[in-house]
Amino acid sequence: MPEIGIFRDRPSMKVAAIRGIIGTAILLSWILAPARPMASKPIDYADCLACHRGIESISDRHPFACADCHLLPEDRPARTLTDHSKTVRNPSDPRHVETFCGRCHETEIQAVRNSLHATMAGIINQTRYLWGAQDRAAPGRYGLSGPFKALPDPQPEVQPETPAMLVDDFLRRRCLRCHLHGQGAEGPGLYRATGCAACHVFYNNEGRYEGVDPAMDRSKTGYPARHALTTRIPNDQCLHCHNHNHVGADYEGLFEHDHSDTYRSPMVNGKLPPMRYGIDHHRLARDIHGERGLWCIDCHTRQDVMGDGHAYSFQMEVPKRSCSDCHGGFGGKGPDMTNPEIRKGPAGPMYVSKNLGKEHRLPLFRPDSAAHRIEAHVRVRCSACHAQWSFQDYGMSVMREDRINDYKWRDLSVQGDPYIQGKLKAYAVSPDTAYPLSVDYLSGREREGIWSVGWRFRRWEPLPLGVDPAGRYAILRPFYQYLITHVDRSGAVLLDSVAPQRGDGAGRGWAFMPYVPHTIAPFGRTCTACHMNRVAAGLGIQDDLTRDTALTLPSPPAIHSMRLLFPQEQERLLNPSREWRRHRLQGLRE
Repeated sequence: MPEIGIFRDRPSMKVAAIRGIIGTAILLSWILAPARPMASKPIDYADCLACHRGIESISDRHPFACADCHLLPEDRPARTLTDHSKTVRNPSDPRHVETFCGRCHETEIQAVRNSLHATMAGIINQTRYLWGAQDRAAPGRYGLSGPFKALPDPQPEVQPETPAMLVDDFLRRRCLRCHLHGQGAEGPGLYRATGCAACHVFYNNEGRYEGVDPAMDRSKTGYPARHALTTRIPNDQCLHCHNHNHVGADYEGLFEHDHSDTYRSPMVNGKLPPMRYGIDHHRLARDIHGERGLWCIDCHTRQDVMGDGHAYSFQMEVPKRSCSDCHGGFGGKGPDMTNPEIRKGPAGPMYVSKNLGKEHRLPLFRPDSAAHRIEAHVRVRCSACHAQWSFQDYGMSVMREDRINDYKWRDLSVQGDPYIQGKLKAYAVSPDTAYPLSVDYLSGREREGIWSVGWRFRRWEPLPLGVDPAGRYAILRPFYQYLITHVDRSGAVLLDSVAPQRGDGAGRGWAFMPYVPHTIAPFGRTCTACHMNRVAAGLGIQDDLTRDTALTLPSPPAIHSMRLLFPQEQERLLNPSREWRRHRLQGLRE
């Protein structure tokens, strides 16, 4: 066979070309040959660091091997693991915390189990009392942990006919999303862990990993920002649960929009911005402490948040750090200098925040101010004057539907809960979803029916007054004015906007509760925000009552140690004395 001309005078090039042709043929034979399984070394899932190279140390005080925290004792002797099935993702989950953390943290575990964060005794017992299921709200009877009875599991075969028969289902499927035992809803701002990690393992608002572990998929959600424990807990962590119109959101100046699509935030570049915490928010004045950069944990101590070992029935029963502990108060009280965060400075007391150790000058109580010279104000909570605004949500309609009319929900699917929202959106577009299912946040199981909520109207002013368990005047908020509806599987309306009756027969199950708005300003509101003010006195916003304005008349609190103003107290507010007028004029001149 004659040689190709280009190689006629270059034998070495001819050899190289032939070798190249043979190599190409071999390569093509590999590519075109039928696929054959290739032998590979199986992954040993007991060797965590072979994949999770560079993962962060959980903390300097927990120098443990991976298996010590992520494998049950009976699984640790195994030399190899073939998958992740035996891996415990969160050893601090209440199901596992005793096994993994109990040897060193037995006291803390028991305290948390008895804390309101874990028992949810306040929400549970007040709601059950107001819906007629028990004869008192406190002392508490039911809770999710601690010494309380377990919340009853509704029996689906029993047709509920009264609010009392529906309340446990309402609590389980609508109210208890944020309990420490369950993951809760997932969505922007809502990602968190369970148990101890709910506070001590930080999640960003997107629920995405930010660390350097190469095995972690940063495109997926539902992961902590880093594999790390922290005691420096920023406000964003608290807001994963303390959002919507509850204390915590107000600290950041958040007041949620109504549920109708009419109230979605304005579009930006042709798109609606993502809803953090499951709903859009108005931006109101922030608490002055938030403006200065203080974190929630600067005021809410370990004993307050994690519990002191005692089981309490409602929030105001829990011992807490007070305003006067830092700023001083009536009777010549000064700052509590035993507090390690308060230090003497050249110009007076300083407060050292847990937020990066920032120092803040402590403004002190001024006994010479006009409001502080009035003896009766000794019994007034600081927040009753210094709160800038308050959550005032009137007429809470709650509806359980076992058969759903889809058209109704096309513009009302936003419920502040991404899970419920997803369900309602699906039911609104599909004719095959007439019989909805929704999850029980305690058991994790879905069952027939879905709960929706809505309000008659919502305001952040005005601010009525009542009396708290310590006998001090405090701001009240409607919590709540229930109107209960139940539609059964056949479409029959068994309850139609029914106001429940209290379990002790004391009247309608509506309540205004004293609380501490976290909307503090360095100055108090005007004197007439309370004095000569019919709303502050608890008489509603106008004399002529309508369906709406009647909702502004306070109902007695759910706890018997709290109360509305007595008639004589109302009279003193509406018709203040000459001495009050003199103090007011002095204050105006100052």
